[in-house]
Amino acid sequence: MSSSKKIKSALISVFHKDGLDEIIKTLDKQGVQLYSTGGTKTFIEDLGIKVTAVEDITGYPSILGGRVKTLHPKVFGGILARRENTSDKEQLGEFEIPELDLVIVDLYPFEATVASGAPEQDIIEKIDIGGISLIRAAAKNYKDVVIVPSQAQYQDLQKILVEFDGVTTIDERKKFAGAAFAVSSHYDSAIFNYFNPEADDMERISLNDGDVLRYGENPHQKATVYKYNNIKEGASLANANVLQGKALSYNNMLDADAAWKAASDAYHSVTHIENKQAVAVIKHLNPCGLAVTDDIMKSLELAWAGDPISAFGGIICFTGTVTGTIAEWFAKRFVEIIIAPEFTPEALEVFAKKKNLRLLETPIKNEITGEKLIRSVSGGILVQDEDEGVDNEFKNVTKLEFDATKMELAKFGITACKHLKSNAIAIVTENEDGSFWLTGAGMGQPNRLDSLRHLTMPRFDLKEGVDIKNSVVISDAFFPFRDSIEAANEYNVKYIVEPGGSIRDEEVIEACNEFGIAMLFTGKRHFKH
Repeated sequence: MSSSKKIKSALISVFHKDGLDEIIKTLDKQGVQLYSTGGTKTFIEDLGIKVTAVEDITGYPSILGGRVKTLHPKVFGGILARRENTSDKEQLGEFEIPELDLVIVDLYPFEATVASGAPEQDIIEKIDIGGISLIRAAAKNYKDVVIVPSQAQYQDLQKILVEFDGVTTIDERKKFAGAAFAVSSHYDSAIFNYFNPEADDMERISLNDGDVLRYGENPHQKATVYKYNNIKEGASLANANVLQGKALSYNNMLDADAAWKAASDAYHSVTHIENKQAVAVIKHLNPCGLAVTDDIMKSLELAWAGDPISAFGGIICFTGTVTGTIAEWFAKRFVEIIIAPEFTPEALEVFAKKKNLRLLETPIKNEITGEKLIRSVSGGILVQDEDEGVDNEFKNVTKLEFDATKMELAKFGITACKHLKSNAIAIVTENEDGSFWLTGAGMGQPNRLDSLRHLTMPRFDLKEGVDIKNSVVISDAFFPFRDSIEAANEYNVKYIVEPGGSIRDEEVIEACNEFGIAMLFTGKRHFKH
């Protein structure tokens, strides 16, 4: 059996016709017998090329409004017949079934139809039955048949047709078959996820078109980023438009995502500021600066002032347009990545001088996306809901009432704390002009007391504009002992927010009462790794 085979006949049934005309013209020049249906047949005829209708093979017209066109033994027999099998060859002759050497399919756009917000009936009609069956049949018989399963493979086929006169090798056909099963499995996953949006015990994750990253967490590790096809354009960091700079690494992507989420969440958490602008500064996945004001430059300066030492080499995310003035501000400051919904031409001109600086353009994150978080463990994966939304349930648990005017600052602080790695402590401050900023952060320690004592900015008496007595301290989980309250009292803390839930809550509350500290319990914990 020869591993090389020349294409002599082709069945073509596609949704997207772009790029198909050159293939059809080449096939016609090479004397390939063409078979087709419906709109594809009309497209071929409009090119002035002869094509045989599938109905002429099967003896049946397209029925049920086009739902059944190719589902017939005379079509699938011609695809699945093993060319070297005597019995198969005899049956082809007996039932007058033509051999089909090439199958070109492009499925109905199911994912795009779902993403468009189309009504359910339109979505259901975009579940391709005949096309997916053709793909699987041709891929199964790759030893004899070439399967082109989507528009993405049109160019690969055209190259073979032109350079090798339509002769394919077994390796080429097997490669096309591999792409075919990638298309079919991804298509089925998309349909499953549409029908099972709330499934808790089943997941179908299918990702295509990965972009190879510069390297993984370390230079000796390989890494790839894959993008979800069902996320609307601009609604994810993975789909950001990279405007300039060297290639992104695995760590760059994680830090950029953390910056984008922190800035977006901070923006959504503040409601009292008109024309608000949020800026986040991220270092090693943690916010070392976060601010919301009514002026983008003011937000940048406050966020940077949160921890200017850690900000060196950090990732910055803006929720507003980056101008030339902002770009000039970075002239003598080193950062790895800047993210914003928009950069003005003047800003791009200034940043162009920093060849390695990455600029990512993407809208801010929606307040609620419903996206899943996925993390691997040895032998499996963990899947959970994204931690989204702002806490709105609070309970005053101390004798001293929590100042009602500080409730929005507390919500901002919870947002900041949410983005710190546990054990996490955040201190947030409101300025006289009503702007909010992150003025202290402790994270990543094995115990909560150390996170409080090892704040990035412990000397508040030396920090201009920060009055710790009027700031709010946030903990992402409960304080298990009163020792943390004793440590907070040493800093002269007067307002604390934590989820509660410890068996020693009363001991902690008693310590707050003893030191004149007002404490709120929240409705949520934000413990994370």
